Amino acid sequence: MSKQPTDGPLNAEKKEVSVAVTAAENFEEQVEEVGKVTPPDGGYGWVVVAASFLVNMCVDGVIYTCGKTLVPKWEAQFGSLPSATLIISLLTGCYYFCGPLASSFVNVFGIRPVAIGGGILSSTAFVMSRFATEPWQFYLIFGVLGGIGFGCMYLPSIVVLSTYFAKKRSVATGIAVCGSGIGTVIFSQANGPVFEYLGKDTGLFMLYLAAIAISGAAFSLLFAPLKASDQQVTKVAKMVRQYEGKPEEPTQRLLEEVRNDLEELNKPGHQADTFLVGGNRSRSNTMDKKEAEAAHHVVHATEDHHVKHVVKKSKLAEFKDSLCSCLDKDLLLSPSFMTLAVSGTLTVMAFLVPFNFISLAMHESIVGEAQRSLPLTLIGIFNIVCRVLCGIIADHPKMSALQVSNIATIIAGASMLAVPHCTELWHYIVFCIPFSAGVACFAALRSVICVELIGVEKLNNAFGILMVFMGIGAAAGGPIAGTIKSYTNSYDYAFYVMGAVFAFSGIMTIRLPQMKAWEDARKEARRIGGATEMRFISQSS
Repeated sequence: MSKQPTDGPLNAEKKEVSVAVTAAENFEEQVEEVGKVTPPDGGYGWVVVAASFLVNMCVDGVIYTCGKTLVPKWEAQFGSLPSATLIISLLTGCYYFCGPLASSFVNVFGIRPVAIGGGILSSTAFVMSRFATEPWQFYLIFGVLGGIGFGCMYLPSIVVLSTYFAKKRSVATGIAVCGSGIGTVIFSQANGPVFEYLGKDTGLFMLYLAAIAISGAAFSLLFAPLKASDQQVTKVAKMVRQYEGKPEEPTQRLLEEVRNDLEELNKPGHQADTFLVGGNRSRSNTMDKKEAEAAHHVVHATEDHHVKHVVKKSKLAEFKDSLCSCLDKDLLLSPSFMTLAVSGTLTVMAFLVPFNFISLAMHESIVGEAQRSLPLTLIGIFNIVCRVLCGIIADHPKMSALQVSNIATIIAGASMLAVPHCTELWHYIVFCIPFSAGVACFAALRSVICVELIGVEKLNNAFGILMVFMGIGAAAGGPIAGTIKSYTNSYDYAFYVMGAVFAFSGIMTIRLPQMKAWEDARKEARRIGGATEMRFISQSS
């Protein structure tokens, strides 16, 4: 029997196809490398950081402090504490809940227009609330529209930092999110005197809130977009000509097509680690080789040396595609990720209660607006310090972000259980320290935990889903606590229940790494089983 040749026309054809595929993939990667706008990591970027800081100050300053002033007035007006707290809860809930919506708006319309539009929407909602008389009107206008507007301000203020910073993003984001704590400090002290100055007129106070919201829109004007330069466009156009084997210079039409390609390439949606906050960026390097090779390329090159450019879609079609991409089926069917999502729902449900009720729940011996506003002020201050500290601790090689967050959350829950037993002002001051640490760790480490759990390649989708779940918790927490207070005629049981919920949200994720390992092992077993079955079928045939 003669030996069969090992290299024939068929094998030569396969090699030729393989070389062509490799050349196409290399070309796509080179285009993205040349066409990607490099974050300046400084310069005008620090102006953007300052603007982001001020937007966060306006948004979170209103959300976390206005309930203290408005809830008692609404309770007296509607005769129901749950109805009054639902208005603030809807404001906060829609602020979180509209995360995927705001993200899709940013991908379609850009960062600056969405942030400005959000400020205008919130401001308009607050002005319209001046004329509301029924609870459902406040729910819809103040709560839903105001919350969506704030969500459309907050998300762009974080996303814009990822376009201006790469190496220094942790520092830039850390400075920007400190606006949340500063806003809580400033407005917790300012709201009371302003309300008194306005004659305790809720309608005029709404105009005050509208002015703060429109200020956020004004600060958002500084979110200047970064675009690919003419040199980048020309260079990529020449690369296209070279790949297609055409020696002539790029035409005006080709330059416009390449400009559209690079505009699509540099949209925030094409950056996997947009929401990654934290100093230890090595945790983001979790995309394995196969997933990296399967990553979406904007410009597609074919094996026969043709280049397919981005096809322009209508704004509506772009919006629908962007919104649908947030609904990641793999994440929604992942037990470990859904455990994290439910935990986030419980955390937000619980930690918003002190922001709305701590001044009302303080012991009757503590009188005076300044003393009753002090806990909110201190929570804002301690929140800033604790965000920095929890990031430093989580970056330690022997600690994980999940461990730090779980410990802080459990201790914060325990501190809420102690609130009913506080009788002196210094008791409440002590309470603010562990509580602020729990809130800070939850806010600062959530994205890092996502990366540890599911990898950076799914971070944007994961963060969008988590915001929806957090929105549910934010909308439910206030009314539940208000209902408990109404039935028991005491805030004590509301703090007992929500403190236990807060602590449980940390306890339920203690075994999350083991759950993830079991989940991965099950997937691997299915993959190996499927591969073995296919090999058996192939051999049988």
